[in-house]
Amino acid sequence: MVKKKYVNSLLDWIKAILIAFILLLIIRIIFIQSYTVESSSMEKTLLPGDNVVINKTKYGYRFPITLLTMPFNNDKYIDWIELPYLRFPSSNKIKRNDLIAFNYPNISDIPIDKKDIYIKRCIALPNDTIECYGKKIMLNNKLIIENENVQNNYRVTTNGSKLKEEFFNKYDITEGHLVADIGVYDLPLTKEQSMLLLNDPKIRYVRLLKQLKGENSYIIFPHSRYYNWNSDNFGPIIVPKKGTVIEINFKTIPLYKRIIETYEGNDLKIEKYRILINNKEQKTYTIKKNYFYVIDDNRDKAKDSRHWGFVPEDHIIGKPSFIWLSIDKNSKWYKKIRWSRFFKSIK
Repeated sequence: MVKKKYVNSLLDWIKAILIAFILLLIIRIIFIQSYTVESSSMEKTLLPGDNVVINKTKYGYRFPITLLTMPFNNDKYIDWIELPYLRFPSSNKIKRNDLIAFNYPNISDIPIDKKDIYIKRCIALPNDTIECYGKKIMLNNKLIIENENVQNNYRVTTNGSKLKEEFFNKYDITEGHLVADIGVYDLPLTKEQSMLLLNDPKIRYVRLLKQLKGENSYIIFPHSRYYNWNSDNFGPIIVPKKGTVIEINFKTIPLYKRIIETYEGNDLKIEKYRILINNKEQKTYTIKKNYFYVIDDNRDKAKDSRHWGFVPEDHIIGKPSFIWLSIDKNSKWYKKIRWSRFFKSIK
């Protein structure tokens, strides 16, 4: 009798654990997903060690593409069965300046939903025209209002003294380096921080660092001799919109090659005097998906659309909602936990 009671109790526990596991799995697959920030590319908005909750239903739930996946481990999967892209309709659309979570598009050899997750700020929507001159970003011929957390690199010159840890802590400066022993530093700062430094008695000069037109153009999308762009000077470029007919020639193809060939699955061949799409010479192409242009808040330590191009709509996961845990790996003991960032909403 005692043994039977013990067995029944054990079965009840197993059932409860199994039900809890299934509920967690459903929540993980459909509603939310946790993501750990590893880089400083979105500082001050997101810090390395922030654990972010992503709302997967905000812009419409994207159905799983790779079915055979290990629960709670996105890296373990078998790509025998891949479903076509399908998203549940939603009244919420991505807006300019939204933070969005998406699968990194500049990888070609793994399924869409198994690519690395990135979180960045969407600054341009389908059919928007974006351009940048000397770090000033124009959207549809209007200067955009920058988020208060946007950082750029500044050349900071002191009165000859070296800056100590107390100085960096006072102004919440977490990165940067000494350029010259006479007290010259390159520091990533927000506009507000740069103004505060000018009032510090140790500081003589604060100057925004800008690349000249043509500098370092080889690392910037579309990586072509026709476009002498860099991260501070680029465009104008129109973000592709579904249904738009674009002109195809040897100058425009660097902008759209990956879209035509990889994101939209066409056979593209570039010959000496002509461009073939699915074995037919083409002068135009109709865009089949919507695309977005994203940028990092830490502008000079970035890996964003300026470097690899557009984000296809089928790569969008959802909207980062809040930070549920934040751990500073560079601190010790109890200081590792950033208590002030717990359950902080993200904008």
